[in-house]
Amino acid sequence: MTTENVKLSSLFAPEQVTCHLDEMTCHEAFRHLIKLIGTGDHTVDVEDTYQQVLARKSCGIAFVQPGIAVIHVRVKGLEQLRMAVGTSRKGFRCAANVEGVTCAADGLSSVKLIVMVLAPLDDPTGYLRSIAALTHACQQEGFIEQVFRQEEPENVWETFEEANEYLPAYLVARDIMNADFLCLYDTDTLSHAIDAFCRLGVSELPVIDNDGDLVSIAAEDELIRVCLPEYITWMEDLTPILNFEPFAEILRRESHVPLLEIMQFSDRYATVDEESPAIHVAKVMLRRDVHQVYVTRDKKLLGVITIQDFIHKVLRA
Repeated sequence: MTTENVKLSSLFAPEQVTCHLDEMTCHEAFRHLIKLIGTGDHTVDVEDTYQQVLARKSCGIAFVQPGIAVIHVRVKGLEQLRMAVGTSRKGFRCAANVEGVTCAADGLSSVKLIVMVLAPLDDPTGYLRSIAALTHACQQEGFIEQVFRQEEPENVWETFEEANEYLPAYLVARDIMNADFLCLYDTDTLSHAIDAFCRLGVSELPVIDNDGDLVSIAAEDELIRVCLPEYITWMEDLTPILNFEPFAEILRRESHVPLLEIMQFSDRYATVDEESPAIHVAKVMLRRDVHQVYVTRDKKLLGVITIQDFIHKVLRA
């Protein structure tokens, strides 16, 4: 199957759809959906694939929207993307490794639409492109309600067919970014920033203004520079400040001085537009020698892509 002009509904047939999963546990539903895929592709070893799914952390579940779950796994010997769809009127509880969506307090989420995606082992972006197409379909007005109303597999498939969604030819930054990120505001106090670095254990945080525009980043070493005037770094005799006297002055002011007034924000960061090809993200990381990039629309910060995100989603997820 080529990477272009692949219709989402072409990844499965009515035979790979099941309705009324209400009486199944999530693991029973996983196995059932894999079995449905196996009926249309005999290269799929149902039991081995099921064990692969179970071996993944929290079964590798992602949520494109609350109540709509995608389970994906790469399968050795599979030649093209395969998909199966299951619906549940009542919804059933499912353990979740949620990307971008908050679960219930008990770590479970009620699922009404579950999609199983099997991808060839050597296809680094297939499942992400299928998720992108599924996300676009779910954003169409009335699509989800129409799916949930159907009683027969054929009608569920027809709803996907009529949605007329195609897999994108390639991934863009928006497809792999983490939209649930932590940041600082340029009006935050130095005290707030120090607490954030101590609590989170990170080396840098994006800084935005009240409009959501990316201003810069706050980095750990910049916090040290605030406390130590540059001339001190050239002093051979540090006896006068052995007890961190310059830090004491900052501590007296930290609770009421905004970051904007005292920090020379680092320019050692990289941004990409949300529509930039994902491969461009890798290029930027290498050329700029950074471990994360910030995804923007105009100047607004939309998400963050770390090198760990990139390796996980492209090479392993």
